[in-house]
Amino acid sequence: MPNLFEADIILVHTRGNFIRYLIRKLTNSYWDHVAMVLFPKDYSRGRHYNQIVEAVYPRGIEIHKLDKYFKDPDRYDVGIKRIPQLDDQTRTRVVQFMLMNVDAPYYKGSVVRFILAFLFKKFSAKFLMKQRFCSSSFVQKSYYDAVNWEQKNRMIFRNDFISSMELHITTPADIAKSNNAKWIYNKKV
Repeated sequence: MPNLFEADIILVHTRGNFIRYLIRKLTNSYWDHVAMVLFPKDYSRGRHYNQIVEAVYPRGIEIHKLDKYFKDPDRYDVGIKRIPQLDDQTRTRVVQFMLMNVDAPYYKGSVVRFILAFLFKKFSAKFLMKQRFCSSSFVQKSYYDAVNWEQKNRMIFRNDFISSMELHITTPADIAKSNNAKWIYNKKV
């Protein structure tokens, strides 16, 4: 595994979970969950683990060890992407956004509403009015809000982006397929 940086993107494929299976089928993606590196392992700073931030259903935004995915290879596959043009200042702002949103609630909308919002634009606005964070929207918003207006297009993972409201329905597939972030670790590519 490569050395990780703050704000690197963690993509996860979960086996044995029906909801995760549905997400993969609906989005035509191998990946079903997204997290971000909060603090990379750095023994000189007393950090013995890679810490991640993720939106976890049903609790919300939480901090965990990345090892939770690597220690169970029968259940999880992990890929890692990085935005190459990210400077230290922007990384700091992304980390600040992550930390400010710890304990924010997870969006508890029904799977049917999510599917309708994803498939039909007319349902998107109503869905987004109630949106909090799911894993991929949290990652998308962290990057989008960390940069100035001139850089925002380089931080959008969706190919069919129309408005900033639609960032809330960014999927793990959008992030995995985006050219705005490069793979640094992925056994499946």
